Amino acid sequence: MTRFPPFSFPSRLLCALCAVFAAGAHAADIRVGFVDSMEPGFFSQTVMPTMTSVARERTKDTVSSVRLSPVLPISEIRQLRPDIIIAPAAVYVNAATEIGAHAIATRKTTFARDPSRSVGAAVVVRADRSDLMTLADLRHKKAAAGNPDAVEGWLAFERELIESGIERKRFFSQVNFLGFTLPDVIMSVASGRSDAGILPACMLERAEAAGLIAPGVLRVIHEKSDDGLRCRHSTALYPDIVVAALPWTDPAVVRDVTLALLKLPENESYIWQVASSFVNVTSLFKELHLGAWSYLDSWTPANIWRRFGVWICGVLGLILLVVLNELRLHSLVRRRTALLTAALAERDAVMKREEEARLKLSKLERMGAISQLCAMIAHELKQPINSVVNYMMILRIKTQGSPLADDDIVQKALAGAEEESQRMAAIIDRVRGYARRDVNRSTDVRLDEAAARAFRHYSKNAAGTSRLEMRPMPEALVSGNALEIELLVINLLKNADQAACENAGAVVRLTLEDVPEGWRLTVTDNGPPISDSAFARMMSISDSVKEYGLGLGLAIVRNIVDEHGAKLSVARLSPGGLSISVTFDKLRPSGKAGPVL
Repeated sequence: MTRFPPFSFPSRLLCALCAVFAAGAHAADIRVGFVDSMEPGFFSQTVMPTMTSVARERTKDTVSSVRLSPVLPISEIRQLRPDIIIAPAAVYVNAATEIGAHAIATRKTTFARDPSRSVGAAVVVRADRSDLMTLADLRHKKAAAGNPDAVEGWLAFERELIESGIERKRFFSQVNFLGFTLPDVIMSVASGRSDAGILPACMLERAEAAGLIAPGVLRVIHEKSDDGLRCRHSTALYPDIVVAALPWTDPAVVRDVTLALLKLPENESYIWQVASSFVNVTSLFKELHLGAWSYLDSWTPANIWRRFGVWICGVLGLILLVVLNELRLHSLVRRRTALLTAALAERDAVMKREEEARLKLSKLERMGAISQLCAMIAHELKQPINSVVNYMMILRIKTQGSPLADDDIVQKALAGAEEESQRMAAIIDRVRGYARRDVNRSTDVRLDEAAARAFRHYSKNAAGTSRLEMRPMPEALVSGNALEIELLVINLLKNADQAACENAGAVVRLTLEDVPEGWRLTVTDNGPPISDSAFARMMSISDSVKEYGLGLGLAIVRNIVDEHGAKLSVARLSPGGLSISVTFDKLRPSGKAGPVL
């Protein structure tokens, strides 16, 4: 730590006075955090007027807003550290419990008399549903609600079920939380998609006044008769939106914000009043096991101990007093046996893990060496292959105007050599592209044309004796790399040809089908039956079923399939042979691969 020389008393006094004047001249930044609400016009009608009033009260300060997530509001308050928060009563109670927030004012709707009893929930059904008259009639029906965490909606309804002696869990056969109560929940009930809807109190009256639904189409059941709220409601009443300060808020800011809120005149919707009681919200949280009481629904050892620790200690103490000596002896024997068993099991597990690690390391070393060798060969062959391509171009130029230009055999040989040389150069470029991680697999590819090119190329160079067949293919558009798809088909044909040629009358067939999952490319053969162990080895990316195989064919196939987001499936046929299918996503109209709906 850096130490500074001590100041004299006059110097310290002068510095203190400068700091005071500097603090008075510098405008502070008051950050108002608000929790997003599904209430229509919440930001424009509640947040903005509140911020404007605070700005008028503190003219030298800058008042800004920060949006808080309704999913994790407490963690965002800790992270963003606003000076003031505007939040529903449920969020405020959690913030008061976990952070130490304290309420400044509560929003009271013009329909309510008491700010602590300002909002609630209304259960609405269609007016023509004579079978739905009470809460009990809603059992095993379909319901719609807005937000599952809203006190003025679903939570108030759940507590009302408890107060009515009704089991709240699995009460409805289906509950759809639609987010917006207006108009989603109201329309869901009015259209008959839901038997009942859980609305914030006064929402039905506002919808009818706005002409969104005709009066009398919906009715409120289990309606409360108290006059604390001049709206139809089915539940107890709770506080509405709360403005609260945090432990780190400047007391002067708290004072000025309180004055600013209380100076706001009552408008047609609400008025800010001094914070009232939140006992009913706390009781709701306790009964529904939410917030600080969520442990009541969690049966982890820590929460069980928290609830029943005293009783557990008493019972265990009584048992220990009765059978202490017997339990001690049995405990000692069990402990020694368990330690011995655990030691033996750990030894076996360590040996097994070591063996698996050795096998895996051996495979990785082999594949790594092969990969390095391929990269080296590709690097060294690039220049000779380019030279061959150039020589072929020179030969074609030289043959022009000579008798060889009319020789079909010479021209076909030149064309074939050029095509194969360019193909070899493309393959080498692709291998080098793997090393640089710059292979492009996002181009539009005609799968049928790429498969047909691969079939023609393999047919010309096939070493097996199998009869190769290609069924007519539909036009199929996918996203990928054409050369890699050709290499994939060639490997599949080669494997099938080598496996089937051992049988007389061997046939290898290539098909392309339009299936619901996408475009399915399938290669089948009628080779000899494959054993279970060989079939299991085919599923390994680095094992070969051939005596002298390296396992690279299957590795190449699986790598190309994975890089294209396709699906590979292998099935044994009866009485013999294999069917290997690769399913590609169809190219959507937007140009991206994916399921076409």
